[in-house]
Parts: sequence; structure tokens; C-alpha cells
Amino acid sequence: MTSPDSALLLPYRLEHTPAPATRPEETALHRVRLTVGDDPEGRTAWPVRCARIALALPTAHDAVVRTGEPVILRTRLDVRRGPGRGRQWLVETGTTDPTTTLLTLTPAEPAGFDGSWTLTLILDISTPLGTLSRITEDTAPGDGPPQRRAGNTTLTTATATPSERVGEP
Repeated sequence: MTSPDSALLLPYRLEHTPAPATRPEETALHRVRLTVGDDPEGRTAWPVRCARIALALPTAHDAVVRTGEPVILRTRLDVRRGPGRGRQWLVETGTTDPTTTLLTLTPAEPAGFDGSWTLTLILDISTPLGTLSRITEDTAPGDGPPQRRAGNTTLTTATATPSERVGEP
């Protein structure tokens, strides 16, 4: 379980599956899974109103990233539809900073996290990632107006099952 900064209202789990070894002519993709709203330790006071989540993923310090080479990104968002779940979520990506990849998740209408559902973003990325990520959320306890909150979270390494490996069915 990832332990986000206590300034954040929502619980986050951020897992990383390193890219498998590839041939030199192939691009290796790392997998990141961000789960929002899963709180098995019960630290979150529900409900939490959410208008936006931003995740800044740093490039690994020792990574060799070729200048001018594009970052390959594939995203998939999993959320069960239902009342109060944001109706539809938009995922925007930014790779203009060579040291950070920015992902912004914005619901069409504010979502009400209540501990009964989760939002999961799966990202496949060609850039090797660092371990400390920054999360910024626009949230409020209950039905109040969302305020910007920020904190850090650690990317934990997960081992991939064969069905979770990037590029495999």
C-alpha cells in the first residue's frame, strides 16, 4: 500500500511494473497503476468530493532518455458508472518537461468518493520512472467546495502476472 501525504484527502495506491527486457529495436513500456478511493486501513473520512487529480511522475535519475525522442504513453481509465462518480473522466497527459510526465484526471462533474468504489488509471510509458511522485487534488470533505491539496507518494514496485505484462493479451 502506498502511503500518500496526509494533506491529501483521498487514498491513493501507486504501483509500478518495470518494463520487461526487450530487443534493442523495441521500445520497452513500464506500467503504472494508480488506484484512487481504496482505503483498506480506514484512514479516510468519507465522503470526499473531487473535481480534479493531477499526478506528476518523475523520470528516474539514472535514466537515459534521448533528447527529441517522443515519450510513448497509453492510458486506460477504469471506473464503474453510477451516480456521483463524476459521470465521465477526461485524462490529459503532458510530456513537455523531460524530467516529469504529468497526468490530469478531470471528471465531467465533481465525483463523490464514499469508499464504495474506486477509480483506476493504467498507464504504459516508455520513460523509466523515479520513485517519488507528486499528487495534486482538488477535493473537499463532504459536499464543500473543492480546494487544491498536494502531497507526495511513493511508487511501489509490483510484479506482473503474465496477463498484466505490457504488450501481452
